[in-house]
Amino acid sequence: MLFLAVKNLVQEKTRLLISVGGVAFSVLLIMSIQGLYQGWSNKIGEYIRTVPADYWITQTGATDMFHTPSVLPLTVRDFLSGVDGVASAKPFSGRRVAFAHNGKDINLYVIADDTENNVGAPARVVEGKAVPDKGEIIIDRVVGRSQDIRIGDTIPVAGRTLKVAGYSEGGYILSFSFAFTTKEDAERILQLPGATNFFLVTVKDGTDAGAVASRIEADPAVDAITKDRFVENNTNIVRDTFLPIILVLLLIGIAVGMTVIGLTIFTSTIEKAREYGVLKAIGVSNRQLYTVVIEQAITAAVLGYLVGAGLALAVSGAAGIYVPEFITEIRWLDAAWILAVTLVMAVVASLLPVRRLSRIDPAEVFRA
Repeated sequence: MLFLAVKNLVQEKTRLLISVGGVAFSVLLIMSIQGLYQGWSNKIGEYIRTVPADYWITQTGATDMFHTPSVLPLTVRDFLSGVDGVASAKPFSGRRVAFAHNGKDINLYVIADDTENNVGAPARVVEGKAVPDKGEIIIDRVVGRSQDIRIGDTIPVAGRTLKVAGYSEGGYILSFSFAFTTKEDAERILQLPGATNFFLVTVKDGTDAGAVASRIEADPAVDAITKDRFVENNTNIVRDTFLPIILVLLLIGIAVGMTVIGLTIFTSTIEKAREYGVLKAIGVSNRQLYTVVIEQAITAAVLGYLVGAGLALAVSGAAGIYVPEFITEIRWLDAAWILAVTLVMAVVASLLPVRRLSRIDPAEVFRA
């Protein structure tokens, strides 16, 4: 039956192209918006997730890196190191800094790349130097490409002129991005003599982390925030403002895409009524007719899905080149559920008219 279904499907190439094109367009629409949703959900704030710490130690009341200031004296490290269960406590310094470039205000969150304590390095350097030297800065690639700041250019940051030494990834959070300088340059930019913004605490293996946090918070000057909670606090600005909008667009895209798939398969099935009448005239049973119709629908859906998925990957890649802020992530899991939904919709759409087709009188077909 599969050979018969495929042969019948390719008999009229124009009709096949319309069916496959309709499915491909729908898959392209759904997969592109889903990729954008996942990209903004997972990649925004990626850098904070990569920072190695069980707890972020902040000044009391500070909950994130951007909205509430946190300044702690370096002597807090002595206290933290003495807390039972603490394996290490490392200072982490960073502050939001704005500068003008080509008539635009650009916001960076400048972080001290402290090679001595092995903290504050970029999550992933994709071009240029991995570690900045004195007078250099590493910026996020999205900012570099969108603002035309190239490696080797110099930018003014808080009264200092720094040379762009490399591009990193994973540090873009829409209105600003992470940038990395040497500890010495950061101290001059951030102006934190004898102080830092946070401490990164790791807990000894086998130790009750909650009990350690309670012992740290016995000092009323500090709060201990778990890594997951700290990441959530810093990415809420994106999750609460932009993601709901994309989610609505995704739901609309799924509804439109599934409707197009259903109508495309339904119409192509109806248009083959004459062929199905001929099959019944030569003795094909209704069960075999159902099989042929479903196999044709699945074949058209799979071809359309493959074309649509390929286009989605190409469009996402091209859009990312021309619009760096278009951050997408197309996961295998998403590709799988979109394929499953496409097949289900195609089968359902083909079954709706097949009951009427099964009652076709072959004599009427030949008279027509």
